[in-house]
Amino acid sequence: MGCIALIRQTYFDAQWYKQFLTAENSPEFNISLDAFNKLSSLPVIFDVRDKQSALRANKIAKEFSTSYIIKGGGDEYQRIKEIKAIGTTFIIPLAFPDGYDVTDPFDANAVSLSDMKHWEQAPFNAYYLFKEGIHFAFTTDRLKEKKDFFKNIRKAIDCGLPEEEALKALTQTPAKIINVQNITGELKQGMMANFLSPLKVLRKR
Repeated sequence: MGCIALIRQTYFDAQWYKQFLTAENSPEFNISLDAFNKLSSLPVIFDVRDKQSALRANKIAKEFSTSYIIKGGGDEYQRIKEIKAIGTTFIIPLAFPDGYDVTDPFDANAVSLSDMKHWEQAPFNAYYLFKEGIHFAFTTDRLKEKKDFFKNIRKAIDCGLPEEEALKALTQTPAKIINVQNITGELKQGMMANFLSPLKVLRKR
């Protein structure tokens, strides 16, 4: 609640500062609010930890007539219809939960059904986003080992995500997120010549 209040107050302060800059009795120069207003036209990435926070971020965006690219928590599938209604691009992690040791009945009893379901469904998250027509890119953030990145992409493909959509989440969509799709993100004449060896990597077993 405190974070949301602080974000909203910053928007209100920035609006007030911008309004009074043109007035005769303008306030003293505020470097933070000045920078906030000057950068307001750039893409904004809102980092959240779960699907509920993604919905909260959308409420802020609506209140201040702006839009966010949401860096999600990997559980968007749990509220997929509401997530789709946001109408924005997501950046999703591929840090799937580890399996639970349930060999001991006492330990197994301590694992909640929701945790078990998330362990089962998390690798399907990208597929559900694709199925609902939600644009997304991948991030290595929250991975314990970065070397697991491509392994987890292949796992998402095994769970239904088309290979072409996985490739798009690594190339075209990230370029569009930061508005550099005119110079990178695709292999064609005039583009920057850095590229990923795509389906060969994704199909590696």
